[in-house]
Amino acid sequence: MTKVRRRMPRLILDTTTSDKNPGAKSRSGSLGSDPSTSAEDAAPAGSTSSLDNISSSCVERALNIAGMFRRLFIITVSASLFVVTLVIVAALAFFVGIVTRLVLVGMMGANAPHPTQVVTDLVATTVGLLRTPVVLGGKEVPPTKYTSRTFWQGGALTSQTVHIDRAGSTSYDGGEDDAANEVAAHHDDGDMHLPSGQHLLVDIKHVDPDFLNSEERLASAMIELVNESRLTLLSYHCHSLVPTGVSCAGVLLESHVAFHTWPKHGVITIDLFTCGAGLLMPVIPTIRRLFGLPVLDSPSPLEPLMKWSHKLRGFREDNSPGDNPHENPLEQDFGLDNLANHDIASKHPLLSKRTALQYVDMFEWHNPPKLNPESYEYLPETTSKLDEGIYLDGVQQRSLYGEAAHHEALVHPGMLAHPNPKRVAIIGGGKGATLREVLKHKTVESVTMVKIDEELVKMCREHLPECDMEGSETDSSFDDSRAFVEFFDAFGWFIECFGKEDIKEGKFDVIIMDALDPDKFIAIVGSLYKDDVFINALYNGLSDGGVFVAHLGDTDKLNDTAAGVGPGKDKANMVGALESAGFKSMHIYDEGHSHLGSPWAYLVCFKDYKSRARWYKAVPELAIEIHQRLNERKSGRSTLLYFDAPTMMGYQLPSKAQETAQCRREDKQEECYEPLMDPEFVNVPVSHLKVEKSSIGEFGGRGLFAAQDISKNAILAVDGSIKSFHVLPCSVSVLENLKELVQESNLPFVESKASRFYNFMEGYGIGSTIMGKLHYDIDSWIGLFCNHGCNGTYNVGKPSYQYYTEVNVELHHPGELIMSAPIFSPFTERHLRHFQYRDDSILRKINRGDEILCNYLAFVGVSDDFEEFVMDLRAVCAGEMGEITKYELI
Repeated sequence: MTKVRRRMPRLILDTTTSDKNPGAKSRSGSLGSDPSTSAEDAAPAGSTSSLDNISSSCVERALNIAGMFRRLFIITVSASLFVVTLVIVAALAFFVGIVTRLVLVGMMGANAPHPTQVVTDLVATTVGLLRTPVVLGGKEVPPTKYTSRTFWQGGALTSQTVHIDRAGSTSYDGGEDDAANEVAAHHDDGDMHLPSGQHLLVDIKHVDPDFLNSEERLASAMIELVNESRLTLLSYHCHSLVPTGVSCAGVLLESHVAFHTWPKHGVITIDLFTCGAGLLMPVIPTIRRLFGLPVLDSPSPLEPLMKWSHKLRGFREDNSPGDNPHENPLEQDFGLDNLANHDIASKHPLLSKRTALQYVDMFEWHNPPKLNPESYEYLPETTSKLDEGIYLDGVQQRSLYGEAAHHEALVHPGMLAHPNPKRVAIIGGGKGATLREVLKHKTVESVTMVKIDEELVKMCREHLPECDMEGSETDSSFDDSRAFVEFFDAFGWFIECFGKEDIKEGKFDVIIMDALDPDKFIAIVGSLYKDDVFINALYNGLSDGGVFVAHLGDTDKLNDTAAGVGPGKDKANMVGALESAGFKSMHIYDEGHSHLGSPWAYLVCFKDYKSRARWYKAVPELAIEIHQRLNERKSGRSTLLYFDAPTMMGYQLPSKAQETAQCRREDKQEECYEPLMDPEFVNVPVSHLKVEKSSIGEFGGRGLFAAQDISKNAILAVDGSIKSFHVLPCSVSVLENLKELVQESNLPFVESKASRFYNFMEGYGIGSTIMGKLHYDIDSWIGLFCNHGCNGTYNVGKPSYQYYTEVNVELHHPGELIMSAPIFSPFTERHLRHFQYRDDSILRKINRGDEILCNYLAFVGVSDDFEEFVMDLRAVCAGEMGEITKYELI
């Protein structure tokens, strides 16, 4: 038997008497003892006072009462009863726990573990009104582990978690926008485990507030979005917030999806991130359809406005050795400048398709007006327009705002550089805009466009009708009777047609290459722009005096590497191949209004060196020629929206960045040498010079003398030589024509004045053909009195010329004495006016009082006049009177 004792509270007396001997007395006696017991027996030894006896008696009575109560509360329980009671209590506790858990799980949305799952995972059934995600047909979901922690939810009206139903599955047809097929086609389960992905951020406003405050409708839209994107939603968690708003976050097998709403403001923001190669772009229309619900009960509902951005995330280059970022449109202009820009108010994909040869993306974007004129962001409605762009393999090829500037800059400078272009070829140009610009020229009789991608041309005609209209005899340039389109590979077409040098027929006056840019790292670009066989075929395909034009992509920047290194490698290879093919002059120019991200570079090449004269025409000449050469619009206005004569003047000089990139090349250091920047440069000022009668002979006239000693290698009067005035080739032609006209018209006075100026220009000017045709620079300082040093006695000039004299020079082979510009040199073109003076220096020491003599052989300028000029010099050196002396004596 087991004895169970219950202690009474507040009993603190000693009760150590054995239970088996209840009559035994304690030291203090017992309340249960015989009442006849004497006080002496119960009292301690030596206790004699009556007070002590009374106290001992009270204590004994108290102890007896306590013993009685102790015996009253002793319960005897069997061992079997104790075990049964313990089992019942444990079972009751377990049952209460199960019931409590089921209640809590029902409120939180969790489910029992699936029996087939290896690791712990919670599988959902529909809880409340929230929709349960399921496994899509054909997809396998690997085991996952779910861990969560719930915090204080004082700001939430409801809080629910729903998990995927692994037991169920469904088939999905891809939805209305067919996003599923597009996304699934690019999914690769292997890529899903790489540290890279795509991130889509979407903001929508003017959305129905009731929808934005409905947890059930929003959750259903999220599941629909996931299903149409062929993604897998493992679980999601939603909070309905106080007073309004909903926040949901879903865990995808591929990463995550989340959104938050502001019903009062009609705004929702969505965040979708996926790993792997699956495209997110195709789901944008789906997001617009599912989440951009308009306010239907408003008297003046606003169309939902959606802005979004798409970015590549992670580190592809370290983990995908076979991935080439230069062949991924999302890593080119399309992805970096357009999709990743979240500041664009709205943008809409018009077309996203892959032809047999390339990716084609057409986009429309819009920045709405900001009408506060006091704001720095002021944007009136007149300039707030929709813009459209087209991207080929991710490289932007067109902007609606910059389309006119780009194509007019590509076509008209080269066309005007040819005196009478009749036959023109276009390589590429599938958009039709280049063809449109060529057909604006009245001289054109036929245009052959060679384009490999016929599907692209069809898409452009359908979606970009404004690219082929004005300036043609029909509403479409492609339908013009002068236009012929050949759908062939231009590379092979030109080699087949003009690969041999003896081709005589079918040549073109102008060839325009509107193809891929040589600054893009694509294999086909490298072969297209540097292949000698192809470049030679282009050269052979041009008639005498023919012109070749190409766009080069982004222009050089001041901090770029040297031309031929890094991004400019293919561009430099192309320039080298064109130069080797035989082109006599090449010019690079920029256009900053093409709206293609940065200023665009173009290259024009001349088969005839004399074409330089047309390139350097003055503004009045250009304005007249543009008016005479180009068709007018049907409205009577000019067909040109951007290009004009002053614009062409700006193309004549390369940019400083182009010069810098070229001069950074090691093989161009000598060409780019600028004496004035040399720290050892010594200038001889005009004050150290004087004019006196020449010492060279009777007919020497006036001469230039040294007023001070002048050291070797010094530069003669830089401050004076830069003040020369320039007579352009067109002005020289006018003077020559005027001279002939007045001689035939018998106008002595006019003839006298015209002859005087012409003789002055020819006698004192320095002739040159560096601008293509003969032009003159005439000194406006006393340097023009420098006489010729006969038989090599000259002491100033170019060091490379100091061995040439009028005696030993070959009359029929002037060689380097006829100064011409390098075939391609942005440095020379930028410094053309003083190019012929920049390396003139003192050849040997000149003492005070000595006459300064020049080498007139460097002043001829035109090879056709060289023999006559040398014979005149020999006559003067023999003592005959020169033309200048005759002029001064008249």
